Amino acid sequence: MNSLHLKKKYRIALPKGALIEGSKIALAKAGIEFEMPDKKLILQTTDPNVEILLVRQHDVPIYVENGAADLGIVGSDMLQEKLPDVLILADLAFGQCDLVVAAPKDSEIKTVADIADYSRIATKFPHLTRQFFRGIGSPVEIIELYGSIEIAPITGLSEAIVDLVATGKTLRENGLIQLEKISSHSARLIANRVSWQINHEWTVEILNKLQENLF
Repeated sequence: MNSLHLKKKYRIALPKGALIEGSKIALAKAGIEFEMPDKKLILQTTDPNVEILLVRQHDVPIYVENGAADLGIVGSDMLQEKLPDVLILADLAFGQCDLVVAAPKDSEIKTVADIADYSRIATKFPHLTRQFFRGIGSPVEIIELYGSIEIAPITGLSEAIVDLVATGKTLRENGLIQLEKISSHSARLIANRVSWQINHEWTVEILNKLQENLF
């Protein structure tokens, strides 16, 4: 990075879990590489001006929106669910998945139309779930969970679920079938609005490198 950059340290918030490997590959193509030692959450990189914040995915937009990180990589599902006040700079074209409605394969629910009014829907995405069912004129009770959504209908907690799927393997392994796709998602590069203005040159440099080397 050249001497015109205004900050000595830039921070990029990355999500633990499914998107971390794709994030590492993407940033490496932009010249930013790092290792992930156990339990360390602030990571140094091969660029002395850049450090990584390793946080839970739903926290990435919070760190970026509030200026604790200049940039972040997060799924578009989280952006549509939380609606953070950040700039969405690019679709990074990895981490593709779908948000779907699913139900037990041995239940009487074979289509979304079979879900009775006021049925219980378990999900990590209450906003998107409520939006979808309102859009089709079906009142439901939303049960917000943070762990494994697939066991909710198995245990009788809900009649159906709304969750992200990549291959559908987890649904199948838990005796669930996909009823309908709500939306498709992938990883996005986001920026803090103030940092975008103050550190514009650095941010555009990173953005251009990432876009040149999209998956």
